[in-house]
Amino acid sequence: MFKSFAARLSLVFLLCSSIVLAVLFTFFYLRATQLREDGFKKYMGNLIEVSASLIAGEEVRAIPLTDGCERLSSTQNLIRKLQTIRAVNKDIFDIYLMVRDASPDSLRFVTNADRERTPVGCGERYTIATDPGIERGFHETYVSLKVYTDQWGSWISAYAPVKTASGEVVALLGMDIAQRTVAHLQSVFLNRFFMAMGVCILFSLGLGLLSSIWLTAPIRRVVKGMETVAGGDLDHKLERFSQTEFDRMAAIFNQMTDSLKRLIHEREVSAREHERVRRELEIATEIQQSIFPLHPPQVEGLEIEAKSVPAKEVGGDYFDFFPSTGEDKMGFIIADAAGKGLPGTLYMTRSRSVFKVISSQEVEPGETLSRSNDHIAADSSSRKGMFITALYLLYDKRTKQMTYSNAGHYRPLWYQSNTKTFGALTAGGSPVGITSRQEYPQETVQLASNDLMILYTDGVIEAKAENGEMFGIERLTKLIADNCTLHAHDLFTAIEAALQKFIGQAPPFDDMTFIVIRVL
Repeated sequence: MFKSFAARLSLVFLLCSSIVLAVLFTFFYLRATQLREDGFKKYMGNLIEVSASLIAGEEVRAIPLTDGCERLSSTQNLIRKLQTIRAVNKDIFDIYLMVRDASPDSLRFVTNADRERTPVGCGERYTIATDPGIERGFHETYVSLKVYTDQWGSWISAYAPVKTASGEVVALLGMDIAQRTVAHLQSVFLNRFFMAMGVCILFSLGLGLLSSIWLTAPIRRVVKGMETVAGGDLDHKLERFSQTEFDRMAAIFNQMTDSLKRLIHEREVSAREHERVRRELEIATEIQQSIFPLHPPQVEGLEIEAKSVPAKEVGGDYFDFFPSTGEDKMGFIIADAAGKGLPGTLYMTRSRSVFKVISSQEVEPGETLSRSNDHIAADSSSRKGMFITALYLLYDKRTKQMTYSNAGHYRPLWYQSNTKTFGALTAGGSPVGITSRQEYPQETVQLASNDLMILYTDGVIEAKAENGEMFGIERLTKLIADNCTLHAHDLFTAIEAALQKFIGQAPPFDDMTFIVIRVL
């Protein structure tokens, strides 16, 4: 058998390719394992950090750690909020809140989400000797991939500080994923890896056998036939060979020319389809841009400028102006749907109609967001992880008062011209569309002449330069303070120019939308 040139060539090809594949797969397996762990760690870090931002430190501080405190309504509200957060990912076993204890070796539980399998008592102590890393959760977001075992089981955990509106850390939020869940994910990953390796080795064997059949005596005729085809004659066919091996090669060659003609035809069809999709995206972009106001409204006593720039052809950001009941008030809304591209656009387009209708019926921002949330949460898209952060403001032209309500959106920047400082706007709530029957508190502030109100989405402060650095809230506030005397249009232009200069040639991170309001 091994006296045959074809057999020897196949054997050498198989051995060489097997060695190369083994080395490559070993390298990529180690690299993929590291990337998987880094990605998992980053995902848990982002998830615990966002979850901690949804819990107000004042809520935790208001709960007395005494017997029976788990039955208090404030504690029950926290439990429901933790359970809502846990529902975001089925792999999360439990989420809990802890505060410092008088003993440096212990912490005390406030409450947790899992009240059936591993309930903790309000004020129950937890010894941190076996998990000293948990202490870092009071200072920064911390994810540990090391498995820790306690009386409830073995876990991989993440922690993040819970802060008050003033930035004081009052507790930490912990998140546990069962070790058996992580082990299952690792097992699935390993099985798929070895399956891919086996397929590649089998493919290598088949390729070696095919190559050994091709590379025999009549190769010049094959090369000549290939040159003919390369010259553009796709109808050229190889004549049958007397040898069985090369007769099969001729059939394959002829099939190749047929396939090449078919691929050329399919490419032409694909090009036409690509052009159709491109045109549909252009139309979608035009439709989305048409939902934005062409020009800011003329409001007595205000200067207004606004714009939205999608990261892709279409985006999930939205802003609008709603004349409220009566002629003395004007509503402002800015919102950001989870996700980019067409899914975010479609979800926001449906939600925009809800906002527009309800804002025409309600005179209070908090109630407007609450009713809008009930309608949007009933949408099937919300059950697929879609939600919207929204900020709704209502300006009274007679009193120069601004009433606002916040549904998980970035807080507006209120620059007070009299004190040359930024005022605190603390009202907030959960994003729209996650769960129904949410209440959104509202706050009213008194504006003065030359005050500024800047509304923005995450694409502004999270815009990234070519080196990966983010624009950040500090740059934005300094830019506003340095240009506080400009008219709204000029300040808007200055912010836009600063963003473009900072981003440079880097691709947009997210949709960028912001509104500048100046009180005259």
